[in-house]
Amino acid sequence: MTTPWFPYPPAAPPRPLRLFCLPPAGGGASGYRTWIGAFGPDVEVVPVQLPGRENRLHERPAGSAAELADRLVAPVLGRAGDRFAVFGHSMGAILAHDLTHRLCAAGRPPEHLIVSAHRAPQLAARRRWDRPAAEMSGDDLRGYLADRAGTPREVLDLPELMDLVLPVLRADLALCQSYQDTARTPLPVPLSAFGGADDPEAGAGELAAWSDRTSAGFRMRLLAGGHGYLFEDVPAVHAALRAALADPPKPRPVAAGSS
Repeated sequence: MTTPWFPYPPAAPPRPLRLFCLPPAGGGASGYRTWIGAFGPDVEVVPVQLPGRENRLHERPAGSAAELADRLVAPVLGRAGDRFAVFGHSMGAILAHDLTHRLCAAGRPPEHLIVSAHRAPQLAARRRWDRPAAEMSGDDLRGYLADRAGTPREVLDLPELMDLVLPVLRADLALCQSYQDTARTPLPVPLSAFGGADDPEAGAGELAAWSDRTSAGFRMRLLAGGHGYLFEDVPAVHAALRAALADPPKPRPVAAGSS
């Protein structure tokens, strides 16, 4: 059964682990459509559809990450089953992080949080942008899609499609620009940070800072490519994610005599 949040039907037969996938700025659930069925018999990929895009074009895009995280808790728990994990790329990473905090507060933490191509949230305020999203022109937004999202030129040259995509992208960029991290207890959830080795948006040090957001084990993995590495060498990405899901990071052992 599909819902606005999850436009693709559940796997049949059900698989042991469900991986909820949150999109980057301007993206929709269809960005993960080719992932469905690619993780073998043990993992069901569940692309998440946010308001304002694709089958939810008639809805207003969310104004903040907090709003989205609050609204996602009930749908995710309704689809989660016994075992689930959360993944988010770029903007989706901070949404996945905030959602995981709320799931923990609800007593249903995921067994693994995987963030991709986004600096740790405590560093978000230091990020530099060309200009506020509200002031960005259509050409600015198309440039963002070309340079930072890896959108093909043939897609960018479709005026009817851009008329639908650019308002959502502007709203998502405004969401990212207004995001403010708050002091929170580290998550009791294993956390993996993935990124592109040549990504100017989230370098190795900025990904490594995610280690401060968990008390349950951290691992970082860099793959070939830039900010859009996720959709470049897809088989390599799938292999790395399958390995991460099969073997989540574990807490470091406390040395004898340490306090």
